[in-house]
Amino acid sequence: MRHSSRSGAVAYGYFIQSAAHYCMKTKPPVNISIPQDAFPEQERERLHRKVLGAVSHDLKTPLSCIIGSLEIYERLKEKLSPDEINSLITTARLEAYRLDDLISNTLDMARFESSAVTVKKQLCAMDLLLEDCLIQLGPRLSDCDISITAIQASFSAVTDPLLLTRAICCVLDNAARHGSTHPVIGVEYEMTGGQVIIRIQDNGPGIPESALEAIFTKYTRFAQPDRTHTGTGLGLSICREIMRLLDGTVTAANLPDGAGAVFTLSFAA
Repeated sequence: MRHSSRSGAVAYGYFIQSAAHYCMKTKPPVNISIPQDAFPEQERERLHRKVLGAVSHDLKTPLSCIIGSLEIYERLKEKLSPDEINSLITTARLEAYRLDDLISNTLDMARFESSAVTVKKQLCAMDLLLEDCLIQLGPRLSDCDISITAIQASFSAVTDPLLLTRAICCVLDNAARHGSTHPVIGVEYEMTGGQVIIRIQDNGPGIPESALEAIFTKYTRFAQPDRTHTGTGLGLSICREIMRLLDGTVTAANLPDGAGAVFTLSFAA
């Protein structure tokens, strides 16, 4: 127990330190020396508090669940039923995904804010790019019904495939989190007027009209009564930042009759 808790604390401490360094536009602390006067002490403290306040609770919660599930399995595996073992493994796996999302989103946002992201455009087939999005999200979409529809024949576009894939994955993950009990996600894409348009709609409760813009703000989350976790509040802001880098846009709207929400990504082909 002591060893596991110590390992978790070390991982937690390294993440906080790395995120703080990214926010201060430096590289993560890997055997490097930073002059003491490189940043004002007051700014260091402000950034440190900002990172701690934003992610500390969300980081510790999944880490504690993972450690707890694995330790219960280790101590009681001879007495547990197959269903109980599967439940523990599933809990640890889902919380590991959640932890991975938190770390990836926080560090990605810090990279965007420090202008450390370079756009590398190339010709890519949109149908293959969208299929790759589903592969990357993998088990996180296992409970969803997803359809991908090309409004016209499949086509290629010049863009940064890695960044665009990341942006689409952020929206898909959001749709999976905020859909109904059984999420249904529809993806449509087309090229019109020299623009690539990608629409991603879900069957969730929709978005309050007053929040259609606010959801793209960092750490903005809207809790649902029947959901334990609502995400990090960074995915959609990362998506908007990526679309800005790609000289594009992302917007949100509600479908008629409360049928869900639709996100539209657009960029020049």
